[in-house]
Amino acid sequence: MRIIKIGGSIQKDPNDYHLIAEKIKKFTDDKVIVVTSALKNVTNELLQVTNEPEKAVSKVSEIIDRHYDMLSKVSNGKVFEEGFQLLSKVTDELAKVAWAIGMLGENNPRLRDYVLSFGERMAVIILGEALRSYGIDARPITEPPLITDSNYGEANVLLPETKERLHALLESVKSKVVVVPGFIGITPEGKYTTIGRGGSDYSATVIAKALNVKEVRLVTEVPGIMTGDPRKFKGAKTIPRLSLEEAVELSQLGAKRLHPKTFDPVFDTDIEVYVEGLYDEGFTVVKGACTPSDVLKGIAVVEGLTLIDVESTRMVGRIGSAAAVMTEAQKANVNIIAMSQPASETSIQLVVSSSDAKKLQERLASLKEFVKDISAIDVDAVSIVGCGLQRPEIASKVISSAAAYNPISVSRGMRRVSLTFIAERGQAVELAEELHEVVLKWIN
Repeated sequence: MRIIKIGGSIQKDPNDYHLIAEKIKKFTDDKVIVVTSALKNVTNELLQVTNEPEKAVSKVSEIIDRHYDMLSKVSNGKVFEEGFQLLSKVTDELAKVAWAIGMLGENNPRLRDYVLSFGERMAVIILGEALRSYGIDARPITEPPLITDSNYGEANVLLPETKERLHALLESVKSKVVVVPGFIGITPEGKYTTIGRGGSDYSATVIAKALNVKEVRLVTEVPGIMTGDPRKFKGAKTIPRLSLEEAVELSQLGAKRLHPKTFDPVFDTDIEVYVEGLYDEGFTVVKGACTPSDVLKGIAVVEGLTLIDVESTRMVGRIGSAAAVMTEAQKANVNIIAMSQPASETSIQLVVSSSDAKKLQERLASLKEFVKDISAIDVDAVSIVGCGLQRPEIASKVISSAAAYNPISVSRGMRRVSLTFIAERGQAVELAEELHEVVLKWIN
């Protein structure tokens, strides 16, 4: 058995579905579970439905029309008729919900997850019927395969209950290919949930763990995870293999937009995860722990950041000063991307999104009892990833290369497989290019 996840960005037109069908056909010698995202932009459009109740009915009408149009382009005859009936049940439900939202103007986490669930539930039908039109023995299942708690928006998967639900599903569906929705779950009480943006990748690996499946394929628009963004770095190439630690660091840093927990279910298993392209040949396989042959793998740049420097000798030796700074960030609803403090305790440096910098500075200004000066500069974060950074001789070469650009700070990631340099915005681009050249010399 295999799990294949199909991203929404590669379900734009009939040609995409043709390529998807050809890819899936290669694996129909065994049972396949296909996990799908919503069609491109549909999740954002459904969010608008909940955020702008006065436009709910008209926006939903556009979304529904788009799905019927796509179904008519990727299926015909009896397959289209059966797909139309399935889609009608889901779209009728969505239309009623939109009308209620428009009348009542309600918006809460549970309702938002319910509305968002329609994106994947409709996509399942489109993809399932498209596969059937290409002669594949496929069955679309609109109900979520994952059982979760009721933490709406970021629901946690209940693995024992999910395992039981999946086994029951596979016993009842005899088709060679089963198409299920990613991103969404359902509580034991029957309420729809979502597991976080980008959650279809995580859905795929959780299903693999629950069913003890050894191979997951995440199909997207690019041929694997690359050494750097090819739009920014000359000579960027696909990375053949990543250890789990390297993959977690690169995905967290944005080198490939994956759900932060995508690889959590894969640790301590022999599951292999292939990240591959629909349009071009090439893939990255993610498996296992660091090995002696792993050196440097990739670069990731996080832009649009601000470093806020809080300085005062009054913080020295004062218990709770750092906690007070963090509390103000929490009250301001600001995510701390990186932080550092010297052993002298004379300053605390916080890196945040530039859009959050002003409100955090205003909050910190209230800590007059021990904060003397607050300053801010625009920065970017440049990270280099590779298991080789665990070895002093490689880490020292990377740090030496970066030193010429006078980074403000440096920190290590999980299990010492990454180094992140915070540099002033004007220096960061050149630093990133320099480190990418270092990676290309070591890539294996």
